[in-house]
Amino acid sequence: MPAYLPIPIIAVVGSRKSGKTITVEAIVRELSRKGYRVATVKHIHEPNFTIDAKGKDTWRHAKAGAHITVGVSEKEFATIRKVDTTKYVLSDITKNCQGNTDIIVLEGFRSLVAQDLTVPKVVTAKNEDEIEEAVQVFKPILAFTGSVSKIETTNLKIPVVDVKKEPEKLIEIIEKRMAPIIQKRRESKEILSININGKMLPLNPYVQKITRNVLFAVISTLKGAAIKGDENVQITITSQSNLD
Repeated sequence: MPAYLPIPIIAVVGSRKSGKTITVEAIVRELSRKGYRVATVKHIHEPNFTIDAKGKDTWRHAKAGAHITVGVSEKEFATIRKVDTTKYVLSDITKNCQGNTDIIVLEGFRSLVAQDLTVPKVVTAKNEDEIEEAVQVFKPILAFTGSVSKIETTNLKIPVVDVKKEPEKLIEIIEKRMAPIIQKRRESKEILSININGKMLPLNPYVQKITRNVLFAVISTLKGAAIKGDENVQITITSQSNLD
């Protein structure tokens, strides 16, 4: 087993109005029903879109100059950051889904994940031309969904699933790919990872042990730190240039 197993990611990609959100809903619903803890990330294309409602207090906070605004209600905790995401890499987007998550489902992010072999894709398509284009653009493809018919793809080895009628078939395909990784992550008692500018460094068990022992030794000398050895510890070092 690798020393570090990242959270598995699956992307649902395709043209506009091809059924991406319906597919994501089916994946999330069926995986959740099976007991998986699912996080989702949606790519929003509209220019100047804001998830904050114009005129609301949090919106007014941001307009006044706050670059981070946190809204806390009885059943939600939302953090809104005013940042330039045009240069984001995949880890910048998914790092907020860490923690108690088994699998991350992306909707969109076509250019970001197209040739990333670590991110399997479910492609939604409306016709045969879109399928032919997808085969050239995306790798790897687990399945096709959308309004395409099985007749149009008889010469393809990639399965076509009617996600409205047989969502369990799509989940079976996803589980075959993802379940072993999820199981190994659940069995792992401790994960130590080092991420530098979005790149995860491979750490063998010996390096993990030495690094862990050094960190806990330093932390235990700090005022207010009571280290038992089973804590979750996060250390972030950000250069001043990234704060400007």
